[in-house]
Amino acid sequence: MSKRVCVYCSSSNTLDNKYNEAAEDFAKAAFLHNYTIVCGGSIRGLMGTIIDTMLSNNGFVEGIIPQFMQDIEIHHPNLANLTIVDTMSRRKELLRENCDAVVALPGGIGTLDELFEVFTLKKLDMYAGKVMVLNIYGFFDPLISLLDHLVKENCLCPNYRKSLLVFNSIDELIQAINSL
Repeated sequence: MSKRVCVYCSSSNTLDNKYNEAAEDFAKAAFLHNYTIVCGGSIRGLMGTIIDTMLSNNGFVEGIIPQFMQDIEIHHPNLANLTIVDTMSRRKELLRENCDAVVALPGGIGTLDELFEVFTLKKLDMYAGKVMVLNIYGFFDPLISLLDHLVKENCLCPNYRKSLLVFNSIDELIQAINSL
């Protein structure tokens, strides 16, 4: 059975190319495993790289973008499965809906916002899928350290902390998704 995987990632075109290469490698692996990728629908940054890679391999991608962001993040013109919504809240809701997992790749404040929202929903038993981070090149090391600090200071339950699954390679991440 095909997996539905929501991907949170950067829409910036100024990231180090190593992150674009990792996004492309992830998308190639996702295609090989017949995943449906659900993402923000932008032509820019890692989102654009993932969409381009999936589409060039005849993979299936769904994009979700709010109307007001079409001027900020140009929607991917080749994305046939694009849903335009009214608000960011609705976008985030639809991104994770019916997904087996959400995966955060390198990104900025928007990626962190999406990640923390679904991480919180997981804690509240309002999201049944897995919450995963691709910590490629140690990108999320500072965030992981912060979460571990919160556990140490009794601000975060250790069991809750463990519900954020961290993978340092695409192979590990793909194996984990396949095991769902």
